[in-house]
Amino acid sequence: MYWLITALALAQEPIFIDKTHKEIYVAPPTINDPSLNKIQDYITSLVVSSAGTNSHWVRRQGHGETISIYDKYTVGLKKDTVCNYDEPLVCGAENYHWVLITDISVTDNFAVIILKLYDENTQLIASTSKASYSVERCAQPVKTTIIQKGSQPPTEITEVLPEKCKSFKPVILDKDIKSAVTILFASIHPKR
Repeated sequence: MYWLITALALAQEPIFIDKTHKEIYVAPPTINDPSLNKIQDYITSLVVSSAGTNSHWVRRQGHGETISIYDKYTVGLKKDTVCNYDEPLVCGAENYHWVLITDISVTDNFAVIILKLYDENTQLIASTSKASYSVERCAQPVKTTIIQKGSQPPTEITEVLPEKCKSFKPVILDKDIKSAVTILFASIHPKR
């Protein structure tokens, strides 16, 4: 009976959550381009390092004094949880931390990176996107031919050929990712 009463008393104690420390989990990006899937770990580490560089915005907006950034490698070491981080928002709510979601989409005409930051209640507190578009470069070749007949002065013939155009596929560069993360953190809603 003693153990039951003690367990009930402990269960009713309020859970203390340190509001001065914020933890942000950076989920692996969702990428629809197979060529970028090969460098998914690089993109994740780029987002993690950029988030660490820009985490001062969390303090500036009044959300916390100290910030810790986690990725798929470090979250299991810090959090004592059985949560499946394949569903990062569910785990963010369960473990009471923020979650940064990255989506990258590439088509023939455009490439876009979308970043969304959710708080511990799975409420969107900041988002941004950065796009890149395909580029077409055209050149009109000119061909010059010189004809020499005997002792006559040379004749020059200039031919304007049809335009030759080359299309360049849109790309997501590391500077685009860094810029998007900076804009994301700078646009965090202030704490009310």
